[in-house]
Amino acid sequence: MLANVVERLKTDKRFQWEMITLACMYFGYAALYMCRATVVISGPALLEDSTLGLTKTAWGAILGWGTAGTLVGKLANGVLADRFGGRRIFMLSLAFCMVATGIFGTMSGVLLFSAAYFIALFAKSAGWPSMANLIGVWYQPNWRGRIWGILSSSSRFSSVFTTLAMGSLLLVLGWREVIGVAAIVAGVVLVGLFFIMKQSPTDVGLEDNVSSDSDDPKKLHHLDDHTLLQALLNFAKSPRVWLICVSIMCLTVLMEFQSFIPIYLKETFGLTAGIAAITSSAFPIGCLISVLVGGFVFDLLTKKTRIFVLGGMMVLSVACIGVLIILPQFDMNRTASLWTSLLAIMFFGLAIAPCYYIPMSVFSVDFGGKHCGALVGIIDAAGYLAAMTFDFLGGAVADEVNGWHHFLIILLNVAVVGFVAISLFLTLEFRVQKPSTDT
Repeated sequence: MLANVVERLKTDKRFQWEMITLACMYFGYAALYMCRATVVISGPALLEDSTLGLTKTAWGAILGWGTAGTLVGKLANGVLADRFGGRRIFMLSLAFCMVATGIFGTMSGVLLFSAAYFIALFAKSAGWPSMANLIGVWYQPNWRGRIWGILSSSSRFSSVFTTLAMGSLLLVLGWREVIGVAAIVAGVVLVGLFFIMKQSPTDVGLEDNVSSDSDDPKKLHHLDDHTLLQALLNFAKSPRVWLICVSIMCLTVLMEFQSFIPIYLKETFGLTAGIAAITSSAFPIGCLISVLVGGFVFDLLTKKTRIFVLGGMMVLSVACIGVLIILPQFDMNRTASLWTSLLAIMFFGLAIAPCYYIPMSVFSVDFGGKHCGALVGIIDAAGYLAAMTFDFLGGAVADEVNGWHHFLIILLNVAVVGFVAISLFLTLEFRVQKPSTDT
């Protein structure tokens, strides 16, 4: 297989540029996510900084305002990506996220932290809709599952790298310096993408792909002749759109747990800020393992099989949260308890990552067509609205007596609802044999 890939890279110009575009999106989104992850893993160090006087409630508010920035950005940036092209918006996204992250590292006070983080995540939110636009332009439908799977691993790879590398830097540097390093690395990536990345095959002398929402690439998409308003009305009438929105709301809340993991580990097991940041890599490691293979497996599964596979993953996520909840009731030493928790967190990430990234992304490109950026933005906005609420609530709950237990109970209930929603969505996907019609 590897030999065939190498041979195609030598002889097939389209395949060469498809791989170049994939690499550009991969490293660009990794840089975007690194900016976010560096702020998150710096959380314990910010709480330890006596000059700041932050509490978990205040940290939850900062995270909440950042998520609000993502929410607003998802509503605006998807339309912008469809209108001005994925490449242009992707570049602006990385530029503004880099600058805002650097500014965050110079601030003090909840208000200023919140404002800088809001801008950074507003800019970062353009990354996914921009890539949806580029994928719709560059790749055929039967490749999109694996492309999204690979790109999903980008944020997970970045998260693993950031928690390990930046967490190690936190052992020797202050949190302000570590955030500055992240901004510089993002700037280097931005310069490289500016000279390499292209918007469409026509920019390198190739023919455009034909937009299609069926397995036949020669069949035109059902929204090709729709205006944005007509497409939005079409989305509103689709039960699949509503169900994927509900499932993404739940899954985004579950993914947002990673913003609290370093502080959870620090306070539950008495770790230092740097060690807590490093050990929190258990979550992105689990995510990375599953999304690396998830996209390829997703393309091979039938629509009926996807119901059981992804539904089973959600059941596993419920079990992992259950382990974290009941673990304190067992008389285990701190080391054994820590490793059991890390294993549960890793499998939790492994279980929810494919459910979060792949079905929504593939569905948005297939069903949204030329309006896929807008559809991605709408679905993601629903998810981040739920996550924003959870950030404010979760920080306040964690500050209470026995707060982390109540925090995990909330996650458990969200996971159960998420299992029901994604199972129903996948069932409708199975029943709707032709994606161009909706029931």
